[in-house]
Amino acid sequence: MSLTRSLYALVPITCLCMMHGLASRVAAEDKSANWIDLIKTVDISNGSVAGNWQRSAEAITTDATAGSRITLPYRPSTEYDFRVSFTRTSGVHSVALMFVVGRGQATFEVDAWGQHLAGLQMINGQSIQNNPTRVDNQTLENGRRYEMRVEVRKGHVRAFLDDRLIAQHPTDGSDLSVPDVWRMPDQASLGIGAYSAATTFHSIDVRPVSEQRLAANNIPTSPPMRTRDSDTVNSAANNSVATSSAVANRSTSGRTPATGKRVLLVIANQDFFYREYGDPRAELERAGITVEVAAARKQICRPHANSGQQGDGSVMPDLAIGDVDPSRYDAILFSGGWGSSMYQFAFTGSYANQAYNGDSRTKAAVNRLINEFVDQDKYVGALCHGVSVLAWSRVDGKSVLNGKRAVGSPRQSPAGTYNGRRDQPLSRWNAEVNGARLSPARSIGDPRTSADDVVVDGKIITGEDDSSAKLFGQTVAQLLTKS
Repeated sequence: MSLTRSLYALVPITCLCMMHGLASRVAAEDKSANWIDLIKTVDISNGSVAGNWQRSAEAITTDATAGSRITLPYRPSTEYDFRVSFTRTSGVHSVALMFVVGRGQATFEVDAWGQHLAGLQMINGQSIQNNPTRVDNQTLENGRRYEMRVEVRKGHVRAFLDDRLIAQHPTDGSDLSVPDVWRMPDQASLGIGAYSAATTFHSIDVRPVSEQRLAANNIPTSPPMRTRDSDTVNSAANNSVATSSAVANRSTSGRTPATGKRVLLVIANQDFFYREYGDPRAELERAGITVEVAAARKQICRPHANSGQQGDGSVMPDLAIGDVDPSRYDAILFSGGWGSSMYQFAFTGSYANQAYNGDSRTKAAVNRLINEFVDQDKYVGALCHGVSVLAWSRVDGKSVLNGKRAVGSPRQSPAGTYNGRRDQPLSRWNAEVNGARLSPARSIGDPRTSADDVVVDGKIITGEDDSSAKLFGQTVAQLLTKS
């Protein structure tokens, strides 16, 4: 049905002339609007971030690489529309548009998470699975051509699939971020991607939007389709508005550091717990704090399976432990996961998984860092099994946790040899035998959850497990921004 016929069906007869004129103006402006064709200018060689991208006569294609993505040669400086037509030819996972709002970057995805979800991510550190833009049952049919479109306007963003409104979110960009699986080297440019799905992109267009065109197109649109309970969706949407307003009032800096503070987040090269990396990082960056990631080696770090990641969750650290200059940072934090055992300086046992044993040089470098942060009166923190790294440190011959109030994880440590015998004690055992004053499990606040189990004793900050990760990041951010 044409736009004019749609308007005829929706308004009283007395308004037809006026609406006919408006529809005519909109149609004329749509026809003359200058869409910028980006597909011919995409740099296949230099723009590719992941995946095997190729150019044909009138399209670009990617193979079925996990997190395949490419940067587009466009940096928005005003309100704009961004549209892509594509055909997924294999796979069952998402196609993504990376868009920019202010200084924030996020993705619009369809057929995501292996659950056929669509929506925007990340919003306040939450994926499509948990944020208010989630829409269920959005499955792409392989071999069928689709169009995805994102409209970015002052104060909000809307996303469409084949002209059907899928998601809308009030934002100035400060609450937006890109999941690690889609992280782009240039967070000011647009991008496209496909997850483990061979995809052909037929057209990629963008157009700046003037104030005059915005007024002409101010025609109400039907609300997004929802398949969940409407009360839950409406409540979540209202909460999203409140949260976004609060963020906007606090800061308009987005992910750009506004505080001048910098945190070093240490993860293991093998088997770090993703949520204990991702949640604190999101909270710190949202507070305007720069986060840099270190590991034993400056090589891809791989998380435990099913530890909160999307896709494989691989993270490339910014630097190796041995190259860290402590004077650049205001805090050092250790994420958990069994892999963090490789940083236990004074532990005399061994682990069945050789990757967890680490090497003496790395352990010594970690211990030097902890000593230097303590000497400089800076914050030292850890989550879950990462607390064991602090427990086995030695500052003036004692554990940095000796005599300190702390929390420890009630989950098991990795299997190995402890005190000369095969064992697998609880992770909190590491802190107990090194003199920490441990709180009972889940004893802070609500005993039914560990989400509120974070303890601060002087400049030492500990969190019980991955459920505490968000509060852990918020606590560190609050301490740093008040100091």
